[in-house]
Amino acid sequence: MGKTICLDTGMITLLYSKDTPQSIMQLFKNIKEEKIEAHVLSPLIAESFFHICKLSGKVAAETILATFLNTFPIKLVNLNQSLIIKAGLLKCQYTKILSYNDCFAIAYALNKKLTFHTTEKNIGKIFSTLKLKTYTF
Repeated sequence: MGKTICLDTGMITLLYSKDTPQSIMQLFKNIKEEKIEAHVLSPLIAESFFHICKLSGKVAAETILATFLNTFPIKLVNLNQSLIIKAGLLKCQYTKILSYNDCFAIAYALNKKLTFHTTEKNIGKIFSTLKLKTYTF
């Protein structure tokens, strides 16, 4: 197993979009081949469902996420007290900038010292200690 990363919702949504960027395709190929270990917080799977459902409907979202979870060896991360408190502190500090799910994922990535893979463009301006890989589409 290679390096370990934390994925944001946008990464999953982009994987199943019409014009998936090549960089996203390569990332998920590496995850599937277990060259990269990817962690996703469980609330972000619900957010991914929401975005895919908006684009393609409920049945498609159910099918896509079931396929995703069965195809890729994703490590689903449940929330614990420490993570909830750290995310809450981040939400207090960046109320208008970050969503709750952003706070959960960033808190996890910071705690575990993982690179956070995201489509959010402003996170790097806020967190100098967060290892970040940003994708554009």
